[in-house]
Amino acid sequence: MKLVGYIRVSSAGQEDNTSLDEQVSRINAYCQALGHELIHIYREVKSGGRADNRPEFQKTVAHLQTEGIDGLIVIKPDRLGRRASDVLSFFDNIIAPQNKALIIVENNIDTSTATGKMMLGVLSVFAEFEKDQINKRTGDGRKARAKTSEYANGGAPKFGSKAENKNLVIDDEEQKVIEIIRRHHKSGKSQRAIAEYLTKNGYKSKQGKAWSGTSVGRVLTRMYPKAN
Repeated sequence: MKLVGYIRVSSAGQEDNTSLDEQVSRINAYCQALGHELIHIYREVKSGGRADNRPEFQKTVAHLQTEGIDGLIVIKPDRLGRRASDVLSFFDNIIAPQNKALIIVENNIDTSTATGKMMLGVLSVFAEFEKDQINKRTGDGRKARAKTSEYANGGAPKFGSKAENKNLVIDDEEQKVIEIIRRHHKSGKSQRAIAEYLTKNGYKSKQGKAWSGTSVGRVLTRMYPKAN
């Protein structure tokens, strides 16, 4: 097969070491061993961003699409994208529609063969697992932010707290009202009686309205969730 190659290093600091040369050497050795003709190798330095921000990668894709080129060869999947899902997307949208081959040396994947396609299928399984893990981390992160009082979802802060720079912080004035509610509740006063006391003494609810037995009850429910 006639192939184009693509290699990259993630930072300029790697440019002078053996990384690029090693990738070239391994690709050349692979092609020689299997009788492939390596037409050109594109080299990317200081990449690491999205594919559309990598000029040499874009040149590689353009060359791959020309007539007479049978496939693309890379050392590892992460040369194409950071995640397995990126590699699968590249294959499904660029490689497969043109009946080209994708060769990944380190994984011994050659999609021009049945075995290679099967191996890419295995990679797709990892892509799904990877996606699930990312979603799980996102969900766990949201829970962690909630536990550390980060104002994550933009919902209205509960009475006793307020939003500052997307974080929940203690509202000292409202905390004083909560303490009043707690004391009166412990003394045996009803929710309605507590509401009347707060309104009579000029205390307002979160919405700036007069207190009611229901609004007092909501505060007590958060204070004593099992008792109310």
